[in-house]
Amino acid sequence: MKSAVIPGMKLMVINLARATERLASVQALFAGAGLEFDRVDAVDASLLSKADLAAACSPVRFYLANARRVRPGEIACALSHKKCWKEAFSDGTPLAAVFEDDVSFDVDGLKDALHAIAEENDPSIPTVWLLHKGLPEGRDMSARWYDLRTSDDVAHAWCTHCYALNAAAARRLADILTPMVNVADAWPTFARCGVRILVATRPCAATREEASSIERKAKRGWSLKWVRDFYWFRYRLAFRLDLLMKSLAGKRRAQEREGRVRK
Repeated sequence: MKSAVIPGMKLMVINLARATERLASVQALFAGAGLEFDRVDAVDASLLSKADLAAACSPVRFYLANARRVRPGEIACALSHKKCWKEAFSDGTPLAAVFEDDVSFDVDGLKDALHAIAEENDPSIPTVWLLHKGLPEGRDMSARWYDLRTSDDVAHAWCTHCYALNAAAARRLADILTPMVNVADAWPTFARCGVRILVATRPCAATREEASSIERKAKRGWSLKWVRDFYWFRYRLAFRLDLLMKSLAGKRRAQEREGRVRK
């Protein structure tokens, strides 16, 4: 299919070849909304060799940044989104909206958000617009977006099933994820690595399913609250340690520059 309706923007859907039911559902969803999309063949984790996994991800650096080992499905997810960005912007298109095949959305809300993105895009600023998350409690609801750099709520801005980005952001994200040190939806980390992450104050999209088709194995014990709480505690701890290490490295470089200037 050829994406249409939103000027200067491609609509991309990531879908596994074997996930035919999901493709049929998302085709019906987009057809009912009067939207067309380009399908991107997702990378299947079960088909990745050990060499493929090693080439795509630095397991030691990933562990230091996330306090756990990387899963093959997470590598496949990152590779799928990188492939999507490459295809979306290969012909000079300035913007793309990316959907996973388990997405659901409010038609009017989505179209309104995508048109607003097309109008306000600054191609010189790497920007991602998250359309599947709303505001944490206590935030100002008067603006359309809030900047993720103003928040340390790392558990809030998550998932990759509906977002838009410009070409500059696609290049920057692909660089950050080569080799992969964070998961593809580590938006708080990306926000501190030169990418402006804007989150919709009123979400217009959600996911229909929790299980990933890229990797069929569900998280062990994820239905238990204490398991989820422990997971997010480890991630928050690793996230803050990573920020501390980046801060110390920046101070060290500044001191080295100052020392060279004095000499």
